[in-house]
Amino acid sequence: MTAEPPKKLAGLILAAGAASRFGRPKQLALINGLSLVAKTVRSIAPVCDAGVLVVTGAYHEAVATALASEPARCVYNPGWREGMAASIRQGIAALAPEADAVLLAVADQPGVDTRQYDTLASAWRAAPEQPAAAVYAGAPGVPAIFARDDWPRLTQLQGDRGARSLLRDAEALTGVPMPAASWDIDRPADLANGPA
Repeated sequence: MTAEPPKKLAGLILAAGAASRFGRPKQLALINGLSLVAKTVRSIAPVCDAGVLVVTGAYHEAVATALASEPARCVYNPGWREGMAASIRQGIAALAPEADAVLLAVADQPGVDTRQYDTLASAWRAAPEQPAAAVYAGAPGVPAIFARDDWPRLTQLQGDRGARSLLRDAEALTGVPMPAASWDIDRPADLANGPA
């Protein structure tokens, strides 16, 4: 009996928002000389053997330019004003056909590094039939991994609802403690705050 080939993981980074509370494109705000979105791509890419996709929107051209030399492909979400759900739908539709699962991430969690994404991926591979998610601030959230069987539920999300509701309602879930994910950039002052 031959061993089953390892599951292929695609990265999906949501970076389409207008960042109204930030006052400028926060995806391009710098931390240690690197934009938030580029830092996220570099952190997630080593874990995603089926490639990395960045969903852009309000600042498409600027974000795509910033990522021109990074290991990621950009896809524009024309419905970005709807909110996160539209970006998830757009991204899922554009994922590589060989992907068995998607690692869903956002561009404004700079505390999450490659080691933590890898820990999440390893936890998912141990039980690939159920989602795996970072746990912080007392609840599961992104980054999170969903197998292909869960993609239809992701594409049914509407409005500014992300994947958190699916994680909360999942019958079974692999939770990975990740306090660094609670460092979420909403305003310029948050850049200096560091992980809680």
